[in-house]
Amino acid sequence: MVVGLLLASITAVFIMMATSGINEITAAQIGLLIGELFLPVPIFIWARNYQIDMRRLFRLNPVSISSIIASIPLAVGLTIITDEFDRVAQSLVAAPEGFSKIQEIMTITDPLSAFFIIGVVIIIAPFIEELIFRGFFQRILEYRFNDVTKAVLYSALTFAIIHFNPWWVVQIYIIGIFMGYVAWRTNSIWISFILHAINNGIAVIFTHLSKNSLGWYEWRGHVSPIILIVGVLLLAGGIRWFVRSTTIAEKWSGAVPIEELLGSPPESGS
Repeated sequence: MVVGLLLASITAVFIMMATSGINEITAAQIGLLIGELFLPVPIFIWARNYQIDMRRLFRLNPVSISSIIASIPLAVGLTIITDEFDRVAQSLVAAPEGFSKIQEIMTITDPLSAFFIIGVVIIIAPFIEELIFRGFFQRILEYRFNDVTKAVLYSALTFAIIHFNPWWVVQIYIIGIFMGYVAWRTNSIWISFILHAINNGIAVIFTHLSKNSLGWYEWRGHVSPIILIVGVLLLAGGIRWFVRSTTIAEKWSGAVPIEELLGSPPESGS
C-alpha cells in the first residue's frame, strides 16, 4: 500500500511536469487521474503473484438492493453533517489562499474537465480508494487486531491522512468511519463506495453553485439549522434502515486470515 502511494505520487508529479505546457488546472487533473490509477498497482501485482482470490481480498461481494437504497439517505445525511464540521474547522483555522486551487480542480470548464470530475472524482477515485482502504487494508486490520472497532478507526485515520489536507481531516475521518462500518457489516465495499461517491458528487455540485443560490442551505457561513436537522434525521433514519435491510447473509461472518486467500507461492526463479 505504501509503495502504491509513492508510485501514485511520483507518477502524478511527473505527469504534471510533463504537461506543464498546457493549462495548469488541466495538467493537475490529468496528473491526479493517472496517479490514482497507479495507486492499487503494487497490490494487484502482489495478489496475482500469489494467486489470491481478488474478489475476497478486496471485498467485491454482492449486496442487496434494499441495502443500496438504504445507504442513500445515510450518505446524504452524513455529507450534510460533515460539511458543517468542515465549516467549523475552517472558521477556527482558516485555509491558505492556495486552497482555492482545489476548488478550481473540481470545476467543470470543458469536456476534458467534465470527464475528470464525473469519471474520476465521483466514480474512479472512490472505487479505487474503497478497494484499497475498506477492501484490502481494513480487512487485514480486522484479522490482525481481532477487533473491528480498532480496524475501522485505524483505516479511517490512514484514509484521512493520505489526503494530505489538514483542513478536511476531521470531515474525511468521520466519513471514513462510516464507510468502514458499512464495509464490515456487509463484508463488501459496494455500500461504502456509494457513500464515497455520493459525498464526492454533492461536493462537486456545490462547487458549481453560486453563493446566491445557496441561501436555502447556508446561514451565517454555516449549514442552516433546519438543513442540519434534516441531515441528522436522514443519517439516523438511514442507519436504522440500513441495519434492518442488511440480511444475515450479508453480515460479516468473522475475520478470515490473509493466509487462507493465498494460493501457491511463486516458485523460486519464476
